[in-house]
Amino acid sequence: MALLQSKGGNLVGKRLRRCCWAAGFGLVLLLGIPAYPQPAQKPASAALVGSDSRWARIRARGRLRVGLDPSLGPAYLYTDLGRKTYAGFEWEILEAIAQTLEVRLEPVYIPWSQQLTALQADEVDLIWGAREGLGLDSQQFLATRPYYLSPQRLVVRDPGQGEPPIQSLAQLFGRKVGIVVNSTGAALLEAYNERRGNPIRLFATSNPERLFAQLQAGQLDAVLVDQPVAVLGLRQAGSRLRLVGPPLFPIPLVGVVSSQHPSLKEAVDAAIATLAENGTLQQILERWQLWEPTLMSPALTGG
Repeated sequence: MALLQSKGGNLVGKRLRRCCWAAGFGLVLLLGIPAYPQPAQKPASAALVGSDSRWARIRARGRLRVGLDPSLGPAYLYTDLGRKTYAGFEWEILEAIAQTLEVRLEPVYIPWSQQLTALQADEVDLIWGAREGLGLDSQQFLATRPYYLSPQRLVVRDPGQGEPPIQSLAQLFGRKVGIVVNSTGAALLEAYNERRGNPIRLFATSNPERLFAQLQAGQLDAVLVDQPVAVLGLRQAGSRLRLVGPPLFPIPLVGVVSSQHPSLKEAVDAAIATLAENGTLQQILERWQLWEPTLMSPALTGG
């Protein structure tokens, strides 16, 4: 399982996000309610929308150049060596967008950390995969409509005989909980501990596989990770592990285009909205066990 390890935490949190959410998360937990932040999109100004020719040029050549890094790993985006193609829910959504736009995908491998630079240099039209709109320089980049809201999920082990089942974060006082280093889950629990006097014993690692193995073995009481990571861990670990509680702090994942190409953003936004309206987006997320009916469809919240 390659996800998270080679990206320095790019899938599940940046220090900027940690600073923005620490105080608010503590209040949310003190009130005992889950947090469902709505994706905040800053639309291109009216003067920019449709004023460039990028989308017309892409349609004319029939190819959409997309910067990808398959080392993100399952279930996000990875290389399917057997089929000699890419795979993952983000790849399937991208394929559906290209089909809707009636263009051919031209994937370009670019390491995740270099993708924004490549976009600025016009080496690709779009970058895709585990991107968040938060922190993007709006003078240089435009975020598309979200195509997925990635929440944090609490994973526990089935209780033994006579053990009370864990159903929520409130039951983790004095227990040992696994988190991914520099992740959103880590930021949330660290903020919680700061407000409550460090009642939860945190175990941090950069390897999610290790967390699930230790939870399975009884060395941890729970794990808090991104839902795609959690679902994959449950699938690999077997039936002793399960999700409990509501999804927490869903983070909008977006594509990114140059601020000089609002026409391309508009085209991708329209395609994502179409996929949400005709049920394709839901079908893809359901296939990867990621559809959450408790969360609004991100493509229909405006862009």
